[in-house]
Amino acid sequence: MNTQPVGNKVKAFGAALRTFLLFFCVLFSLRFLILLFHEGGHVLPDLIDGNVTNILYVHPFTFSGFAGLGFQYRVITYAAGPVMAVLVPLLIFILLWKHRSAALLPLIMVFPWAAMEAGINLIQIAQTGDYHNIIHLTGLSEAVLVIPCLVVFVIGCFFFLSLMPLLGLGPKDWRVLLVLPAAVIPWIGVSILVARLVVPGSPIDIVYHEGTIISQMASGIGPFDILLMLFLGVIYLTLYRLIYPRIPSWLKTETVLLTWKDLRIPALSAAACVILGLILIH
Repeated sequence: MNTQPVGNKVKAFGAALRTFLLFFCVLFSLRFLILLFHEGGHVLPDLIDGNVTNILYVHPFTFSGFAGLGFQYRVITYAAGPVMAVLVPLLIFILLWKHRSAALLPLIMVFPWAAMEAGINLIQIAQTGDYHNIIHLTGLSEAVLVIPCLVVFVIGCFFFLSLMPLLGLGPKDWRVLLVLPAAVIPWIGVSILVARLVVPGSPIDIVYHEGTIISQMASGIGPFDILLMLFLGVIYLTLYRLIYPRIPSWLKTETVLLTWKDLRIPALSAAACVILGLILIH
């Protein structure tokens, strides 16, 4: 008599595990690609001028990337990083939207994640970072950056949530409150291990003296990312659930029933990003 309930629990656990592993793998690809576009954007003005950078530090971990800039005080150099980090993913997003699937999630989710990062980075605008440097060099009001970045952040949140069905999570699925934060935790743990075991003694530590900052950043960003996932989960179950019936059909994504085969390409992508990242770090 208890066979059916037990079987349902096993199936539910398997579905949640596949969702957890898929998002965990996707996180590595998202981070690597966004840093590649961001840091690549920083060096692009130098490349156009015929100057080759001596370092491009990109990886799939939670700490920041780095680019050796030939012209440290040019506005275009600082602006090209965040601009390219959004525009290139947006192009990929537009090209792949009609073909979105769990296998393509590492690519299709890059724009929503980059858009959310564009808004989150406003936290540092008064102290450090690209936004701070742009404001400092141009003398513009902070509102010139704050308003568009907040708009981009909201757009990123909407499309991020619109892709949750590709993780096997419908707008009424409460597991979103557990699976998203749970997937972020081991990603942060791996990043902390890399920051403490691989970064010390590497060129970024010896030449640029960034090792201590990287280690601190890898540990400090964790609680914020977990809270962000919880926030998005709540929004998904409340506000997004309410507006879902009114969303145009071309913006809706059907909830998929994940299989283990769906994890193959995202897992291979994550592994490739980790290997490349470790090579570039070391």
